[in-house]
Amino acid sequence: MFQTASGVTIPFPDKIKEEFQLFDNRILFNISFEKLNCLIAEFIHKLQEPLYFVLELPLSQQEEAEIKIRTSKYQPVHKKVCYLDGQSKEQIKEIFHTHGHLLLNDGMAQFAVYSHISKDGIYIKKYKIATLFSNNPSTYVAFLEKYGLTQTNNIITTWDFFSPETPGEVRRVEINGLDSFDVYDELVKKGLYVAKIVED
Repeated sequence: MFQTASGVTIPFPDKIKEEFQLFDNRILFNISFEKLNCLIAEFIHKLQEPLYFVLELPLSQQEEAEIKIRTSKYQPVHKKVCYLDGQSKEQIKEIFHTHGHLLLNDGMAQFAVYSHISKDGIYIKKYKIATLFSNNPSTYVAFLEKYGLTQTNNIITTWDFFSPETPGEVRRVEINGLDSFDVYDELVKKGLYVAKIVED
């Protein structure tokens, strides 16, 4: 059965298929959680250096209050989009070696890795729905098929099953006393910076 991260609960996981759909400059895909780490590692190896890492985390209530962009509980919440530029493959691999298990399992964190040169990249969104970005997405078809994914013209993701009666849930995960906000603090020491704040 389709597996997802420990920080994620989705309705009807048995209805999610490991599939991908090509669009003009991206591929949207579902992949069972136990394969995700290996797929990311192999994809990073294919990218042209230098690379950059993106980490997206929700703002805390205090941060929302400080920047005064959410004045009531009925307004959208926000996230900070953070970049770590000019990285080698080995530096990105080290991030995943040190923090990957936590980031992959956490339900709150969204993250991505891109090439500064080709602009190809992988983005792991909420509920671990994944997107590959490329000007030539068809070049990654064989790569995804290698992981058992099937091409479709009408991909169904977990978002298609969300409703008031069947909601999804994302949770902060803590491993060895650390969470994704601690990862943010550690990466700030390496040069991670907040590029923008957007609605989540």
